[in-house]
This record gives sequence, C-alpha cells and structure tokens, in this order.
Amino acid sequence: MNRSMQGRLVSLAIALLLPVVSSSCGGGSGSDGGGAGDTGVGTVAGFGSVIVNGVRYDDGAIGAADFFDDHGRTKADLKAGMMVAISGSINGANGRADNIAVLRHVDGPMDDNGVDLATSVLKVMGQDVVVDAATAFDNGITSLSDLRTLQGSNVRHPELEVHGSADNNGVIHATFINKWSDNNVIGRNVQVRGTVAGLNTGAKTFSIGRKTVDYALGSLPAGVDNGSFLETKGTLRASDNALVATLVKMEDATGGQPSGGRAEAEGYVNRVITQAAGSGSFELLGPIGVQTVSWTSGTTAFNGGTGADLGAGVKVEVEGTRKVGGTLAATRIRILRASNVRMESTVTSVTSSTLTIFGKTVTVNSLTRYEDSRSVNPLRTFGQANILVGNSLKVSAFIDNTGVLDSIVATRVERVDAITGTNHLLQGTVEDPTANPTLTILGMTVTTTASAVGTTFLQADETPFPGATPLLRQIAFFNAVTPGQTVVKARGQLALGGILADEVQVEPTIDN
Repeated sequence: MNRSMQGRLVSLAIALLLPVVSSSCGGGSGSDGGGAGDTGVGTVAGFGSVIVNGVRYDDGAIGAADFFDDHGRTKADLKAGMMVAISGSINGANGRADNIAVLRHVDGPMDDNGVDLATSVLKVMGQDVVVDAATAFDNGITSLSDLRTLQGSNVRHPELEVHGSADNNGVIHATFINKWSDNNVIGRNVQVRGTVAGLNTGAKTFSIGRKTVDYALGSLPAGVDNGSFLETKGTLRASDNALVATLVKMEDATGGQPSGGRAEAEGYVNRVITQAAGSGSFELLGPIGVQTVSWTSGTTAFNGGTGADLGAGVKVEVEGTRKVGGTLAATRIRILRASNVRMESTVTSVTSSTLTIFGKTVTVNSLTRYEDSRSVNPLRTFGQANILVGNSLKVSAFIDNTGVLDSIVATRVERVDAITGTNHLLQGTVEDPTANPTLTILGMTVTTTASAVGTTFLQADETPFPGATPLLRQIAFFNAVTPGQTVVKARGQLALGGILADEVQVEPTIDN
C-alpha cells in the first residue's frame, strides 16, 4: 500500500472520529481521533439528501475531500442498500453530513461453490453472507441464482462487494451486493472486516470467518486479541489463498464521540449484558464493531417489540446519546425483522404512509428503502410521494404483530417496469389450511395445476420436486409444506382473490 493511500485512510479515520491504530507495509501509520459531533452508521434508504436510519442528512456541502471510498466513487455513486458512516449533526429526523464514508463488510472473490440456494447463503472471502428479499443487487446481477450461473462449476469466482452487518455468529446479513467483475483478478486489493479468532502471534496469523489473515508484513494494533473487531486489507496469496495484510485497523464503534453526542446505529445484539424489569444493556455489533447500549423503561421508546425481546442475534436500530465511557443511552430501539415477504405487482392505492398491492395494505416507515429501477427516466430522489396508482412495484416486507395483527411493513420498495401477465409474484409463510391444489399466503389463494403446461413445482435449490408426472411433483410439493412455517414464492397471473401459479417454490426462512 502506498503512502498516499495510507494518508487517505488516516484522514478518513480522523474525519469520522474513529480512533484507529493501524499497520501496513511501507512504514505504517496510526492516529487517535477525537472531537465533537453526531454520528450515524447504517443503510442508505434513499436520496434527496442522504437518508440513513430515518434521518435525512443534508449532503450539500459534501465534496471529494469529505467522501471516502477506496474504489474512487463519489456521493453521486451511492446507492440504496449501501452501508455508510456519517459524521455531522442530527436534529430529530433531519441532519447535516460533514463526512460520509462507505463501509463495505467484505470485498473480494466468491469461494468455491459460493452459492447455496437451499439456505440463501453466499460465501465470499471465507465469510458466510445471508441474502433475503430486501438485499439489493447491482451491476448485472439480480439474485443469487445469477451468481451461481456465473460461477458455473467453479469456473469463475466473481469479485463482489458486500454491504451489511454481521450477527453474533459472524454471519453477514447483506443489504447490498455489487459485482465488480465476472472472475477474480490476480493481485487485486481485497478487504474483510469482522471478529478475530485463532490469533497466533508467533505465526503472525489470525482468522476472520474462514479467511486466514497473515500480518507478517507489519504488526497488530495494540490491544488486539481474539474477539477484537478489525478491518483488514491486502491481497490474496496464490499458494494458500490467505489474505496478506497491508493494513490492519482496529475499529471503535463509539467513534471516539464525547458524552452528549447523538448517535444512530444499526446492527445485531451480540450479547445481553444485563436485563431486568424496566432496564437493561447489551452489546450492539455493527459494521464498525461493538458498542454498549443501555435502555430504561420510560426513557427508551421501543418499536417492533419490547426490552424482553432483546437477545443475541436480534437485529436492531438504535438512537441515543453518548455517555461518559462510551455507552450509548438509547432513546429509541427499533427491533427489526427479516424480509420473508415479497409482493410484485401493481399499486392500486397509495397514501403518505401506506400502499396497496394485491389488495393488501402495506405500511412504510422512516427505515423503508426506496429505489426507482425503471428502464426509462428513473428518479434518484424516489420516495413514497413519487409512487402513483398503476405503478409496478417490488416490495420486500415483514409481518409485524406487535401492534395491529398481521401488519405488513415494507423494508424495501422498488419501482420497476410494468409487471404483466404471469409475472406477478407473492411470497410469504403458508397459512392454514393448505389443501392440494391450493395454498394461502397473506390471506390470498394460490392455485396450482398439475399438467404438462401447468405449475412448475420447485425446491429451495431451484430443482424440480421429484416425481415422474406433474401430479406426483405437485403431491411432493404439498408434502413439503408445513402451514405456519414454510415460506413459498408463487409467480403467475392475477386471479380473483389471489394468483393462478405458473411456478411455486419453497424458499429458505430467514430468521433475522
């Protein structure tokens, strides 16, 4: 790594108030940051300013010197689903961005056999990456199926950039996946961030996920041990595919923020520290490491659950105030759920906070991500106010029973070219009762037919259900469906009260 890049990384750390100690070949550099300011770390939800964690940050003053991305992108290249860190000021739902940095979680080639459709898991640089209905894909890929096809029988190893947060087991839950190239590029710089395991100071190696990191070209930052959260960059060694580190940086999720600063962050509960009636604390594991969050009944507002629902592996978005010592005292905690619901069809009604699709009311909120992907004149500053009756949408959502029973809450809304014919899609947990040849999803009937030109019945890995005839395949499909548990995706044409299915497929259930 050259000194110009080292200086850029150090400037980034200072600008974002992230104190780091780093080492890199060519004479490493380090810096301790500090200062006042509010911070936001989370997923980009939209534009017209940059919207992150429900805050609309005015980015008018952001120029090249205030935007940090190792791949040379500018703020105009930001896309919904990317993970960023913002420093500036926050005033309720509005803010001002002084600095913006792109936070990719892993950047490098897919592993051998890198796609498991049966579990919706992608393997990149030795990391397990879970994909759900809300994951955005970019640059010629639209799904895990595209990546599996591109890889073939390990013929290619596409270079990928993955954004998201890792849970308490180190599994990355992807919000955005970009394909840099169809195959791995020898000598290309790669990156992985995550929790250290297997530290061997004699051999100068450690692991993040299944990826071995060799830091023999430098030294570790002070205080690194198993369990530390690091960002590592370098190149892959051809002989054993280890990451030869040119930079190792210890992350500080508190951002060096002084007491009184406002912070917003998303991630997963790493572990619960204390939990009692009316109060508690936990470790929040986010894209830049672990920080302690405290909450108190009467002071902390909860959405999507209560303090009793907080446990290891639960995804949350937290707003709060920094205390002396670095703890984030939460004023609001949103408990977030995986998007196992998909609806792709035409909008029949829209308000400022809802839209109607398939006859179902879908609620949007400040965390809903918006994208306009039409082939003609797509809007960058697309949001709820731009949706018109008759538009075709792809909606990713979850079911929220904490308020109104079976409320559908959108995590992602994408406007697309007209959806017609047999291309309408409905996905969700199958409801009781289910009786061959029909099943119920979100209260709507999905009708299947067993004939040579009827419904195709697919397993989670996209292979047909076994059976010598369409009827036997239909029976095998229904035998694999458990009401209240199995998630099914149905694609077909609209019918009264539901869909006449051209294709039905069992989908992996993502817990969070």
